Amino acid sequence: MGTDHKHRLCTYEEAEKAIRDQSEFYVNECFCRGPAKAGETSWDYCGHDVNNCMSFREPSGEDAGYEYVRISQREALDKFENWKQQGNFFRFMVDDDWLCFCCGCGCAFFRDENGQKIQDTCENAPFIEKTDLDKCTLCGTCVDVCAYGARSIESGEMLVDGDKCPGCSACEYACPTDAIKMVLR
Repeated sequence: MGTDHKHRLCTYEEAEKAIRDQSEFYVNECFCRGPAKAGETSWDYCGHDVNNCMSFREPSGEDAGYEYVRISQREALDKFENWKQQGNFFRFMVDDDWLCFCCGCGCAFFRDENGQKIQDTCENAPFIEKTDLDKCTLCGTCVDVCAYGARSIESGEMLVDGDKCPGCSACEYACPTDAIKMVLR
């Protein structure tokens, strides 16, 4: 499990809908941050929560070997909200049966075998950001939460590199002026 399975980024809205549409929730240790916390990776542990890798079905087959805890939908939504408040993002794994709570600092998707930072190779969400520059106050909040380096402020101007935006919606949620909306690619 982990980086050997198909992953795709999703917006906050998609992640929340998935949780609300499910009836079973199991969490286990993150397949990326857990090994980093245990000192088993070539990169340091980032400090984010490790107990929030979420499955929407009872673990079976190869997944049954991991230690899981069943939680309620309310607990799942609370975990989601807490992670969202931190400005982190989500990705679906294995045909949307799993919801990974991801951060851009400690994830195996952002590291090569030597632990060096690389561009995430995960499949993009079907959405991309659209920024209304007339509403943008250049506060930089969106720049701070973008794990992909798609946003920057240079010479008093907001710059967005659409090729780097995976559509995770962290910037949309963080923006205090509602200048950012997610739209279909």
